[in-house]
Amino acid sequence: MVPTAPEVLLTAIRGRDQLGIERLLAEDPARAQMRAPGGETLALHCCYVGAPELASLFLRQRGPDACEAAALGLVDALRQIIGNDDDARVLRSSDGWTPLHLAAFFGHEDAVALLIDLGAPLDAHSTNATRNTPLHAALAGATKPGIVRRLVFAGADVAAHGAHRVTPLHLAASRGDAALCDLLIARGAEVHAVMEDGTTPAMMATARGFAELGARLAAMPLESGDAG
Repeated sequence: MVPTAPEVLLTAIRGRDQLGIERLLAEDPARAQMRAPGGETLALHCCYVGAPELASLFLRQRGPDACEAAALGLVDALRQIIGNDDDARVLRSSDGWTPLHLAAFFGHEDAVALLIDLGAPLDAHSTNATRNTPLHAALAGATKPGIVRRLVFAGADVAAHGAHRVTPLHLAASRGDAALCDLLIARGAEVHAVMEDGTTPAMMATARGFAELGARLAAMPLESGDAG
């Protein structure tokens, strides 16, 4: 079992303390290969806490894997990794994400495009508590319209359910993004999809302060969207 990084190192990452991290790694280079409490590599952890510029400090002794390259938007590295090992397209990070989930979440459109072109699974569900797809991840993270459109037009399931039966439309509504809601509905998303607790996309939009969008979604007929 890979040991977990000491709290002092995790604190330095959260504080974006590059000098502190370099000092800790100089004291014990093996710390670069430790894991964060969630099981992810420290390079991925840097991305998760909003400090991707620090990830390279943990990759000096090795190159990134496909998940790290995707999260960091390292397209050339990602292309080379998959070229050398086709299975890297479906690699899972230790906390359950595929490269396409990570590229989509962090808003790296070039990496998303490459992964789609190389056949990365569009509807793979994460093997963690969220149970979401790359389309969910795109809407839960950076929410770049270009990435959402790429996934949708490549054939991602717009009606896929994540944990608690959340759909991509719920997430688009929670962002207040009417254009993305319209796109998902036009491609077949269920307008009045219900989460386990009864929440609809309209209710989600309203709860997040997007009353106009919520009212518009609530008023749509049941047959809205292309069932095909």
